[in-house]
Amino acid sequence: MMLKGDSMKKIILSCLLTAVLTLTAATTAFVMGAGYFIGNYAVHFGLERGTDDNPQEPPRAYALLMPPEARHFNKPDFVNEDWTLTSADGLHLKATHFQPDEKSNKWVIVAHGYGCTQENSWYIAANYLLMGYHVLTPDLRASGASEGRYLTMGYRESEDVAAWAQRIAQEHPDAKIVLHGVSMGAATVMLTAAREDLPAQVVACVEDCGYTSAYDLLVHQITESFGLPAFPAMNLLDWRCQKVAGFSLHEAVPGVAVQHSKLPILFIHGTKDTLVPPAMAEKLYEEAKAPGKQLLLIDGAIHAAASQKDQKKYFKAVADFVKPYMQ
Repeated sequence: MMLKGDSMKKIILSCLLTAVLTLTAATTAFVMGAGYFIGNYAVHFGLERGTDDNPQEPPRAYALLMPPEARHFNKPDFVNEDWTLTSADGLHLKATHFQPDEKSNKWVIVAHGYGCTQENSWYIAANYLLMGYHVLTPDLRASGASEGRYLTMGYRESEDVAAWAQRIAQEHPDAKIVLHGVSMGAATVMLTAAREDLPAQVVACVEDCGYTSAYDLLVHQITESFGLPAFPAMNLLDWRCQKVAGFSLHEAVPGVAVQHSKLPILFIHGTKDTLVPPAMAEKLYEEAKAPGKQLLLIDGAIHAAASQKDQKKYFKAVADFVKPYMQ
C-alpha cells in the first residue's frame, strides 16, 4: 500500500523530531553529567580539606603550592593561651590569645588566608604585640585545629570572627577591637564589618589583598590565568558549591559588604599581586561607604606579602589609621 505525499512528510517530520529530541536529551544529560563531575571536582579540589592520613590537610589546590615543610612559622614570644569557641552551626573552633607585655585594652583579631592556619598570622601578630595589643589568631573554620570540612571564602568565616569579637567584648567590656585579615581573611573581615551582630567594641577594620567577591576572583583566575571562558565553568562550580559546600559564591561578596560597613576600613594591596589584582582594592575603596577609609598600595609587593615587603610603611599606616578609633 502506497502512502500519500502528506502522510509520508508527516512520518519523516515525526522521525526527525524524535531524533532531535533524543539527541537534545542525550546532549543535555551529557552536559549535566559532565557539569556535575567538573563542578564536584572543583569544589573538592579547591574548598574541601582533609585526607585519609591527615584530616587537617588544607585543600589540594593549596597543598600543591605549599608543602607541609613550608607551613610552619615562628610563634610570637609572648604569654599566650588557647581559646575555644563553638560556632553557630556547632563547629568547635580554636584560637590563640597572645598578651602584650603591658596592660592594655587594645585588641586585634587577625584572620589568615585561604588554605592557611593561624600560624600564617603570627608575623602580623608579633608586630601588633610590639604595639601593645592583645592579639587573637583564630584557625578559621575548616582550617588548622578548627573543625569544618569546607572553606566558604569568607562567608561563614565572618560569622565566626563576629563570635570571637563577641567573646572578647563579653570578657573585656573596655576593649577596643581591630579586625585585620589577609587574602581570604581580608574578605572575611570586610564581611564581618557589615554584620548586625558585631559588638560595639569593634572599632576598625584592616583588609590586606582582599577580593571584591569570591565569584570575581575565580572568574579572574579562569579567564586570565587559564584562558578559559567563565561560562559555563563558573555556573557549574557555583551550582555544585551550593549543593556540596552549602553556600553560593555570590554570598561571599566583600564589594557589597563595604557599602554597608559599620567600621572604618584601611585597604592595603601589593602592586605586583597577580592572584588578586590591585584593581580590586581600588574598586573596593571607591565603593566603600564606611565611616572612614584609606587605600595603601605597597610598591612591588606580591600577594599576601605587603607586610613583609615594606614592614615599616605597612605597620605605620595601620597604627596611624586605627589610632583615632582606639581612644
